Amino acid sequence: MFWFILRHPNPSLIDDIFSRRKTVSLTDSERPLDVFDYFIPFCDIHFRSSMSQPHADDFSDAKYEPRLDGEAFRADLHSYVFVYGDALLVDTLVNRSWNKALKAPLRVLREKNGQPMIVSDYTMNIFRSAIRQMDFQICEGHPALDEVQEGDEVMVVDGPMKGGEGVVTQIRERQGDLTLTVQFQLFNNLDVRVPGIRLEHVRLRNQEASRLLRDDVISNFEVELARLLVNRHGEHGSVELNKADRRQLEFLNRYSTIDFLDETSRRKFAALMLICAYLMNDRPLIEQRTRAVAELLEGVTEPADDLQCYLMTALFIATHDVTLRQRTKTYRQSHPDCPLAIRRFQSIAKKIKTQSPGR
Repeated sequence: MFWFILRHPNPSLIDDIFSRRKTVSLTDSERPLDVFDYFIPFCDIHFRSSMSQPHADDFSDAKYEPRLDGEAFRADLHSYVFVYGDALLVDTLVNRSWNKALKAPLRVLREKNGQPMIVSDYTMNIFRSAIRQMDFQICEGHPALDEVQEGDEVMVVDGPMKGGEGVVTQIRERQGDLTLTVQFQLFNNLDVRVPGIRLEHVRLRNQEASRLLRDDVISNFEVELARLLVNRHGEHGSVELNKADRRQLEFLNRYSTIDFLDETSRRKFAALMLICAYLMNDRPLIEQRTRAVAELLEGVTEPADDLQCYLMTALFIATHDVTLRQRTKTYRQSHPDCPLAIRRFQSIAKKIKTQSPGR
């Protein structure tokens, strides 16, 4: 069994036929096909209305429209349909009466020797995961936040200080909201510190970007889940999420199958999916994802690095275990420059009421 590559100018039509949303006519000698696995890149992208507004580009006044990225990706992969099965299944598909009746029939891509092109499971899994990450980024439609630290040189790209360049002197977190104090040189080189600049309104100017967290998908999940956690716990304890928040959670959970090639991102994503299950209040899913994160921390009593603290923070959010809170708090106090994602989640977690283990 392999993945075969086929082409059609209207892959959405093929998706409707394969999924049986669209009924096709069969000859007397044909019977409906058994269910088979197939994949059509970007066929199920749904642009959310909240993402249809233009966003400022990194360093210019140009507007960013996520739909354009979606169309560009579709153009690059336009007409490709991947089908999992054997040569008999592919031959049956292209020789179906409904396919022959199409103005442009479904065709098989072939090698120079005439044999159908095939793709291994391993290669296909990598490809599908990459497409899911691009899919998520297109729907999100905003640039990821960089991992900013005190002392970094930044350019302000939005807000009252737009266009200014300065140095971050302080990062403050409160209820998941991160703001910066940036020192600018104004008025004949007079140093002026401006507080309250939003994190998403700055871009790094220094070139040591290799040390920074740059995974757009992870960053965007962090931002969205932090915002939803703030809405869930609020200023005065627990509150109900509204319909828009619940829809956003369902949207995020659609991408729970994204896989990452590097182990660090894979572990972080497991922690984020646990927080997502917690916000959805899905008990079976919480238990399943709690076990998965706990296994990643097997044998760890105190976090020894940022990744372990990241995982343990997610476990605390989902379980409200007072022991986990104390361990992550101790790590945070001894590592003041730990990643902003940890600081953001822990600032929200202050509103979570703890409970003793085993309750």
